[in-house]
Amino acid sequence: MNQENENYRSNLDAILEIVPSGLFTLDHEMRVRSMNHTAERLLGLGSGEGFGLTCKDILVPHVCTEDCAFRRSLNEGVLQRDWAVKVRLRKGGRRELLFSTAFLAAGDDRDGEVAVSIKDITEVESLRRALHERWVFHGLVCASGEMKEVVTLVRELAPFDSTVLILGESGTGKEVIARAMHEESKRRGKPFVTVNCSAYSEGLLESELFGHVAGSFTGAMRDRQGRFESANGGTLFLDEIGEVSPAIQVKLLRVLQERVIERVGDQTPIPVDIRVVAATNRDLRNEVMIGNFREDLFYRLNVITVDVPPLRDRRNDIPALTEHFLPRYAGETGKKVDSVSEEAIEILLRHDWPGNVRELENAIEHAVVRSRSPIILPKDLPQEVRGGRPEVTGMGSESRIDAAMDAAGGKVGRAAEILGVHRTTLWRWLKKNGRN
Repeated sequence: MNQENENYRSNLDAILEIVPSGLFTLDHEMRVRSMNHTAERLLGLGSGEGFGLTCKDILVPHVCTEDCAFRRSLNEGVLQRDWAVKVRLRKGGRRELLFSTAFLAAGDDRDGEVAVSIKDITEVESLRRALHERWVFHGLVCASGEMKEVVTLVRELAPFDSTVLILGESGTGKEVIARAMHEESKRRGKPFVTVNCSAYSEGLLESELFGHVAGSFTGAMRDRQGRFESANGGTLFLDEIGEVSPAIQVKLLRVLQERVIERVGDQTPIPVDIRVVAATNRDLRNEVMIGNFREDLFYRLNVITVDVPPLRDRRNDIPALTEHFLPRYAGETGKKVDSVSEEAIEILLRHDWPGNVRELENAIEHAVVRSRSPIILPKDLPQEVRGGRPEVTGMGSESRIDAAMDAAGGKVGRAAEILGVHRTTLWRWLKKNGRN
């Protein structure tokens, strides 16, 4: 049997040397049993230096987890492909390598070995990061042709003070677009102020926008500056403008026409020098037709329109967005997660993303928290993204319900409108699932 093992080892070593890529084997103790010269070069080892070393000795320590690709191949006999690892070389320097693993069994007195192939992707990853930097425009990821058109339009509009209306589903990045427009304008360096119009009752929204004087209503103990004054010289972003009541619509129309405001409880006109950018996920033309939105205000807002396509219509942005969010949440959680498996990317590309970019961002954060290795695997993604969560009768998936609640600022009635169900139906579901 020893002679058989010696023959096996001799044959394996010969095979390793004729393979053009880096290749080595690990035993059940995770120690190197064989390694070809290409692998030695890629790992920064001298000739024969790798024999007997553990994978912890030759790879970055954070790679070594109980769920790493090497152990999974050894313990479960499964094939692992394209496991990206940043390696700190023993003699200095770093490389980015792509590992694939397979289980080998030989001899009665052996527990088997793992064969590991290595591909150097250092230069490729460097180019990819350089390209990725070109995709990001003031936080707006634009790898797809559709979003590049949006960025082109934003650049064209930025130098002017014309009012802009941004249209798009909830979670598509309308505020990011408004902020990018501000940063590209002559008003950069001045305030960029955001108001979510759906988050306030009519009375509170009036005070929030225009301010108030002391004694104008119960609880108004002192004069207060509104958002229009806070944004003076800069840009005011009115999100969810379609939620504004008719009374507030009249006041907004006056501001857009005359560029003056009056605080609640006061009749003194206050000039304001601002650019207004508004956004909505509603069809404002239809709201005008049914009498919910003033036609004259609509035309004041709709000087120039930016249509933001939903994520399902620009799937080329999904890998770029994933790479954009990954380092952020890896940094926040302190986890060494730096890549996404091809299988996980394929799942992300198949999902319809009813919550758009916001839902994708949440999915990446979820995956980073769940991940037990440096690479995001399919099992790390939320269940509803993987397709395993059943539909909720009449309302769609849980992710769609969450997106609707998010868009509605937690208001059950507004979320029910978005979902197309009665508010009682949604309220009962939230209570049943502990969400109320």
